Amino acid sequence: MRPTLPYLQQKFDYFNELCFGGQLPQVRLRLSRARTFMGQLRYKRDRKLWFRTTYTDLIISISTYLDLPESEVEDTLIHEMIHLHILLSGQRDTSTHGVLFRAKMREFNVKFGRHISVSHRTTEQERKQDQRRLRHLLCVCRLTSGKVGITLARPSNISRFWQQLPLQPDVAECSWYLSTSAYLNRYPHPRTLKIYSIPPDELSAILDEARPLVREGGHIFAAKKG
Repeated sequence: MRPTLPYLQQKFDYFNELCFGGQLPQVRLRLSRARTFMGQLRYKRDRKLWFRTTYTDLIISISTYLDLPESEVEDTLIHEMIHLHILLSGQRDTSTHGVLFRAKMREFNVKFGRHISVSHRTTEQERKQDQRRLRHLLCVCRLTSGKVGITLARPSNISRFWQQLPLQPDVAECSWYLSTSAYLNRYPHPRTLKIYSIPPDELSAILDEARPLVREGGHIFAAKKG
């Protein structure tokens, strides 16, 4: 399932009572399309007189990038609620998922039959099931070995990738495209240069529907097909 905000609010209230005795304050809940995390707690730290620290703008974000079983969505929310509980208790954990976090995680897993974990590892099967039509900035790299690989760029780093990829010693040629192929959803968007293998038949099908990217001056845009 992919949660909605009303669903998250209902579950937050339910698990607040069940697991935390209703002691957690209401926070802002947000849906995210992030690939790099399933859940995240964000806040602002405000240090006042007498070195007393308070926390404001508390936000729990839950990613809808993957269509997960409901139990995993619930476990992700509880995971972030544990972070919130430790933060507001004033206790200092040994690390992000340190002694305090792991103790509370084990307690809830045993007491309530949950399967909360330190992190969610996206499986290959989950990535294959993602059929959304997202916009991908795709570079097809023909290597000096004769093989072909791809990389996906973020809007924030496409200019850097565009310049640096042709300079790599194992890259013979680069071609850029805009694609909405769901097959590409299984590939990461690296922050540093990385080239990934892809089956030739899949790449051929992707390029049949892709639009070439053109760079003129400092602007990059998709050329019209035809």
